[in-house]
Amino acid sequence: MTKGVRVVFIKKKQLLPLTLLLLASSVEVQAGPRDQAKKLYSSLTGNTANKAIADKYEKMVKDGKIKAAAKEIVESNQGFYNVTLKNFFTPMSNEDGTQFAPLNDMTATLIGVTRDEIDFFRVFWDNILYQFDGQLITNSASGIPSKFDKYKATNDRLYLSKYDAAIPTYNRAKNNMYEEAEKMNISYSDTSALVRTQQNPYTTLKEAAIAGIFSTRGWAKAYYEAGTNRASFAYFAKNFLCLEMEELNDTTIPDFRVRRDVDRAPGGKTETYKTFCVGCHAGQDALGGAFVYYDFTSGAMRYAEHEGVNENGEIVSVGPIAPKINKNNMFPDGKITTSDSWINLWNEGQNAYIGWGEATSGNGAKSLGKMFAETKQVRSCLAKQVFESVCYRTPSSEEDKRTVEVLAEEFDKDGNMKNLFINAALTCIGD
Repeated sequence: MTKGVRVVFIKKKQLLPLTLLLLASSVEVQAGPRDQAKKLYSSLTGNTANKAIADKYEKMVKDGKIKAAAKEIVESNQGFYNVTLKNFFTPMSNEDGTQFAPLNDMTATLIGVTRDEIDFFRVFWDNILYQFDGQLITNSASGIPSKFDKYKATNDRLYLSKYDAAIPTYNRAKNNMYEEAEKMNISYSDTSALVRTQQNPYTTLKEAAIAGIFSTRGWAKAYYEAGTNRASFAYFAKNFLCLEMEELNDTTIPDFRVRRDVDRAPGGKTETYKTFCVGCHAGQDALGGAFVYYDFTSGAMRYAEHEGVNENGEIVSVGPIAPKINKNNMFPDGKITTSDSWINLWNEGQNAYIGWGEATSGNGAKSLGKMFAETKQVRSCLAKQVFESVCYRTPSSEEDKRTVEVLAEEFDKDGNMKNLFINAALTCIGD
């Protein structure tokens, strides 16, 4: 048995509700109340509890108020938002998967939705954006220290009086608002500083483009800037399904949606395509149609309005499909993309276990995002990652795997990412 965790089963091996699981887990623990309090604090905040903090939460643990202690730690400590959540979400915003990338509008939105306990699954489709707010510095503004006078003429800085700081306003072509706020240690827990708004007119002026994190500048820079936007699904799968493309490979799927830029005889061998390449492209290209109107150029996301060069060498408006999507013609009989329609060809066969959302087809990233929001594997994947984040281990034992299943079930019920962190931390404080 894993130290500090006691999993209780009932008839037919059904799992108990998480609240009972946590109660049972507290029965057999090897760590004492003080060690539990210190571990709970560090796992949720990324910081070490000093004596006063350890004393406070040790008493709450002894008094049987351990979940209340966890909630108080989260609500009262900047570290949960600026360290734990920032480090958790940042790898999802870049292809390298590094925690050391700067804050951007995608990660700030994921942090804000978690902080405000909004149904987390809405981040895949809804018109939500978090940015920093303050008093616009202008010639007529009052109460702003004179050291910020240099910004009065530009009308592009916000004064945050609590932090005595001036940060840039949101800029579709730059990430400087978020980078400077992070450098100035603005607290993401501060509801007056990091505020919820809508994506239009910030990330885009087009209503049809809005699709949760898929239409943030952060996502666009990471996954629309190069290539043919296939990275958008590939990294969704990696970060929210916990699956690499090779794990989705299914060569039984029909390839009528595979684009013409895919060589049907790589290295002169058709069997390579038939036995490997088609297994990913058939499903990926069928879903990836949702992203073909997007591009990232000149530092900003573009949607359905693109530029190309005509036969006379003149720059002309083209669209709505990004020119790069159909640019390469390796196989003339391959799919020529003419719309942003998508089809889920993986809802049957070996990948049906993922528990995809109900819709099997649609148009655009918003409708695809709604299908993703209903997908069961998203719950399991995020529960697993949160467990790893606060318990500092991969759930490899049967008990840990069962615990993650319960966490995912509870997450499915309330969509509350903050609760997921709290509940996961409570399952392993006795280790």
